[in-house]
Amino acid sequence: MISLDWTAGLGIFLIYWVAVSILKSRKKLEKYNITAYGPLLMIRTERGLRFLDKMAENKRFWRIFADSGIPAVFAGMFFMFMLVILTDIVLFTRPPPPSELTNPKNALLIPGLNDWIPLVWGVIGLLVTLVVHEFSHGILCRVEGVKVKSMGVLLALVPIGGFAEPDEEELMDKSRIRRIQRVRIFSAGVISNFIVALISFSLFFYLVGFISPAVTVLGVHQDSPAFGLVEEQSIIKEINGIRVTYPEDVEKALQKDSLRVTVQKGEETKTIELPNIAGPRIIGLIEGYPAEKAGLKEGMVIYSVNGERTYTINSFFEVMQKTKPGDEVEVVIYDGSFKTFRFTLVEHPSLKSGFMGVSVEEQISGMQIAYSSVILDWLRTIPTQLSSPLGWLNIISMPLNFRGFGEETTAFFIPTGYWSDKGETLFYILNLLYWVGWINFYVGLFNCLPAIPLDGGRVLHEILSSILSRRFGERGEEISLAAGRFLAFIVFSSLILSIVIPNLQLI
Repeated sequence: MISLDWTAGLGIFLIYWVAVSILKSRKKLEKYNITAYGPLLMIRTERGLRFLDKMAENKRFWRIFADSGIPAVFAGMFFMFMLVILTDIVLFTRPPPPSELTNPKNALLIPGLNDWIPLVWGVIGLLVTLVVHEFSHGILCRVEGVKVKSMGVLLALVPIGGFAEPDEEELMDKSRIRRIQRVRIFSAGVISNFIVALISFSLFFYLVGFISPAVTVLGVHQDSPAFGLVEEQSIIKEINGIRVTYPEDVEKALQKDSLRVTVQKGEETKTIELPNIAGPRIIGLIEGYPAEKAGLKEGMVIYSVNGERTYTINSFFEVMQKTKPGDEVEVVIYDGSFKTFRFTLVEHPSLKSGFMGVSVEEQISGMQIAYSSVILDWLRTIPTQLSSPLGWLNIISMPLNFRGFGEETTAFFIPTGYWSDKGETLFYILNLLYWVGWINFYVGLFNCLPAIPLDGGRVLHEILSSILSRRFGERGEEISLAAGRFLAFIVFSSLILSIVIPNLQLI
């Protein structure tokens, strides 16, 4: 049975498609220089063509620009095709279950519809990406003497792309335009997207260096000593006189029976005293495992294990790593009062240590806390990984782990140095750079796919035709086209299957 949580969006799209079909049949679209291909609208304009001619005047620069970037297009092509093949292997051997990640709407790069791309920042990033991509194609067309008939937007209910419409007869005229010229034209958009992504991310990671992490209060449980004394999204500045920024700072500061905690919310700073009931709070239990069988419940705080105080999640994990399957443990929990439980551990699903079967969150005397150092440390490692395919995968998946510096996240970070009193401006710039960089990188890679009509497909066709024509003459072009159709079938079938297979559930 196909998952139905996205049928409303499909219904709206079908209504839009019917409306487009009616307007096309009545020839209303032609009056406004709009062409419909099924649900896809090409909205054309001749504005901006003079600007293209002006930009294309330095022909030598643009040819060097395109030639130097062609290797990056082939690197992206190889990377994306291997990713498609690996995805197919996973789909047919270990198909993932339906989830947010496999929801069809999240397969589309549509801001606001995609759960991980915010509407405003996503639209800004997408517009910059499309303008850069299509203007680059248009400029290289003019550099190589190919007429650009119009520019415009591709619409499928929402804007999904832009285009610079070259004169196809001139572009494919082999007596006028050489293969290398066409390769430059087809590669230009991808190369420009990669360069914009490089510049944006370089500035982004530089400015991230002006942000200090913080220990932030996510929420306060109503039955806790801190309730009514500490507000959500307050920053914990000090515990027992020790300034806290990282998890190890908190671990060190908690080594007392009582707590003196200094918190800041906006301009207000205050110090409160609390009993030390720090420890992992149970937020989930696995059915049939020791903790659940012994009677532990959600909301309980794990105070100690085998007599060792578990102040934080880290110290809890350290204690558990010392255990073995079959060990009997004594667990002291706090649930309004202290209680002791004894039970036998089983084998950890992925480690050799013992396992009780709980999910936990960090808390200090009822304050649910988070460490933004985890995010910052992760962000700062990304540039060092870009020389490997894993680094590219990290960039592609960045929004799954971090959705930018939105209003709900800025309380987790402290601007420093020049930006210490310009936090709002800094976070605005960081968001702009983040989404412009990521969307340019993603769109550039997607267009590298060796599937016509994508840029990568057209580049590959030109190169294959050149190689095969030397061996097979005129048949080389036909062989190249057949290979291109086969690759396009694999790529687009794989994209469709990556949406369909996870959302099919056999009854």
